[in-house]
Amino acid sequence: MVEVAVIGAGAAGLVASRHLLGTGLRPLIFETSKAVGGSWASSNPNSKMWKGLTTNLSKHTCRFSEWPWPAGTPTFVQPSEMYAYLDSFANEFVDPECFKFQCQVDYIGKTTPAEGQAENSESEQLYRVEWTDLATNSKHSKDFHGVVVATGFFSKPHWPTFMDGSKVWIDDNNNADNDSASSSPKLIHSSDYTNHEDFANETVAVVGSSFSALEICVDISQSASRVVNVLPSVPWVLPRYVPRNGSILPVDLALYQRAKDFPQVPEQTAFTPESARTKHAFLQSMVGEKQQDSPLGIPKDWDSPPSVAISDHYLDLVVGGAVEVIHGRLEGVDNETGDVKVKTSSGETDQSLILPKISKVICCTGYECNLDDFLDQSILDTLDYNGTDTFSPMTLAWDTIHPSLPNLAFCGMYRGPYMGIMELQGRVAARSFAGQVPEKLDDALDTSKNIREYEPRAQFPHFDYIGEMDTVTVNALSEDAFPKANVHQGDIISPAFYQSKSEEISKACQEELQQEVSKSPDRMPQVVASAIVGEWDFDRNIVHLSDKSSSPTGNKRERVHGTIKYSRSKKLDSVKYREDGLYELAPGKELNVFREYDYVVPDNNDGVLEIYFMDGGERTYMFLSLKFQKQDDEGYWVASNDHLCIKDLYQGTFRVKLDGLTAKEIIITYRVEGPAKDYESTTIMTRKKTNS
Repeated sequence: MVEVAVIGAGAAGLVASRHLLGTGLRPLIFETSKAVGGSWASSNPNSKMWKGLTTNLSKHTCRFSEWPWPAGTPTFVQPSEMYAYLDSFANEFVDPECFKFQCQVDYIGKTTPAEGQAENSESEQLYRVEWTDLATNSKHSKDFHGVVVATGFFSKPHWPTFMDGSKVWIDDNNNADNDSASSSPKLIHSSDYTNHEDFANETVAVVGSSFSALEICVDISQSASRVVNVLPSVPWVLPRYVPRNGSILPVDLALYQRAKDFPQVPEQTAFTPESARTKHAFLQSMVGEKQQDSPLGIPKDWDSPPSVAISDHYLDLVVGGAVEVIHGRLEGVDNETGDVKVKTSSGETDQSLILPKISKVICCTGYECNLDDFLDQSILDTLDYNGTDTFSPMTLAWDTIHPSLPNLAFCGMYRGPYMGIMELQGRVAARSFAGQVPEKLDDALDTSKNIREYEPRAQFPHFDYIGEMDTVTVNALSEDAFPKANVHQGDIISPAFYQSKSEEISKACQEELQQEVSKSPDRMPQVVASAIVGEWDFDRNIVHLSDKSSSPTGNKRERVHGTIKYSRSKKLDSVKYREDGLYELAPGKELNVFREYDYVVPDNNDGVLEIYFMDGGERTYMFLSLKFQKQDDEGYWVASNDHLCIKDLYQGTFRVKLDGLTAKEIIITYRVEGPAKDYESTTIMTRKKTNS
């Protein structure tokens, strides 16, 4: 059996190996750690996962076509669950004898043709792989008929460069070294972040505007005394669940819906000013005004490509002041004072801002490829490789193969890889090694070169996920790889549809997606709890309906007005309600009133928003458990429930009107009946503008 070397046993290496086996080739998989799973394996010393991390895409996108998630898996999974999924995939589809664990590849290069082999026989191009067995510290070498590089794009931390061109002090382990200046804040890369407890009572600056930057800000706020986010650009911030067409969907299912029937080709690879403005407008419609009214603000240049970051609580913390925002770039660190210097832009001029007394700086500044650590220079030259280009370090057809490098393929080696794309790349590699080289190879290579040259660059080289899936399928694979379901405009896509083995897999995925859509009311409490964060003006009218109901004033109608502040709790597990109002006792005479509640979304996500009394800032016992059921004719999402408080029955109704992810108006009504009570209280809240 022809043997192919696969470098890496992460998601990309595993799925490539599965399809190599499917075409009669035998993979030999080199992995530096002791287990499969790549960064998802906790045993991997190069893992970049931190405690509490959750995927920002749902299980419906984070899957391979033939391998569904186990029943009961949460919509968004944790690293341990992703590792278990990849481990089970390997056990099902890959022979254990194919793995060479604790083996580090040191060199890959073309070999000279064997004796009697024609030198121009590209289909028989061999590659020499040299590696070190880390367990025995022994060196080895072997020639292979093909190689798949699947080491991952996120290989080597990319550090910020200061104005003088010199890097931050970096030690031999790629960590920031501040021993030479003990007063300086310690700098670490986001890849070394493990948990927020390590930053207890620290003042922390988080540099970056990426997914990891925002999520680390959120996580670390639970322990740090101060968190400052230095953002070089402003992304649109979306939570994991968003409204779309009257439903509450996982963000990827809301975004990845077909713009037209299959095939949605060609893939969109560049933004025009018009298409950029359209995308910005669409994203703002999803977010509403909450981000615009916050200190973060929204992107100013709508003619340039937008960027998106996914975080459930980041905007809540920015609105509440738990995360401070500074728009600018890290300029340097003063080794004598320890001050962090940030360059900010104000109109046409740049200014320097000093952040004093910062004890830790976390650099969420991306990664660089490390292919130059083991690929021969001649291969790098053919790829037009530039390891410092964090956007597009090399040129490849479909980011997979090169016409001048037969029997060499890459899988998952681009910025922003998706499991569905990885699998298509694995199929392209396997078919190419089996002699079925796609006809449109040169055109695809030209597209890769153009992506690198486009200005301004998009957030990711392949931002049109559906277009990329369809383009690779149509241009590089056969019709048996065409999707078997959800091929019409407006349909949600999943990797499960791009497989040739079973229509049952497609049907099962359709059912799972429909179940996800049907859970919209269950997702409402989570969306609402975030949507209401901020400051509100309120006006409350209390109407006593019978003589048995008395008030301090003896009036049948009473009024309370003032402000309400909803803020995300320190532990991120609830939203705090604080009311400061004035009770109108008589014309010109008012009484200060104050109350607190705690709004909690239970972990079971069954559509319930629990409201608790608070005493001295601490949660005590439940007041109401509101069940979201529907959206009424006026566009309000409605939740209601009854509660017997000693002898008094409270019938509560909570109505909220959403504009995207922003609550525009809240109406809370209590109908109270008891031995000495018979009144109705209606509170109407309107959002304050908070952008400074």
